[in-house]
Amino acid sequence: MRPLLGHDHPDVRDAALVAAVPLVEHPLLAPHRTALAVHARRLLATGDDRRHRDLVPDALRAWGHDTGGLENASDVAAREHRARLVAARASWKGGYSEEPPF
Repeated sequence: MRPLLGHDHPDVRDAALVAAVPLVEHPLLAPHRTALAVHARRLLATGDDRRHRDLVPDALRAWGHDTGGLENASDVAAREHRARLVAARASWKGGYSEEPPF
């Protein structure tokens, strides 16, 4: 994975980072988080893919990094939107008023 993080094409670098983020949650791979944080900060400085930008700040915060200066207004709006969706789902009681027709 490491060679792909330094690839010449930004889409390849970003995809490698996004693939690596969940992997370093494993305790044996945790020492690699510092190196990935450097790549994550670069993605936030240069990347514009919404899915990538949504994943990276959450990972950095979980690893103990401050992301305040890295997030743009769109990032903050997307994070707040996700929080509202999560709250709405949590308040939904579920169920149906009648049996399904099948």
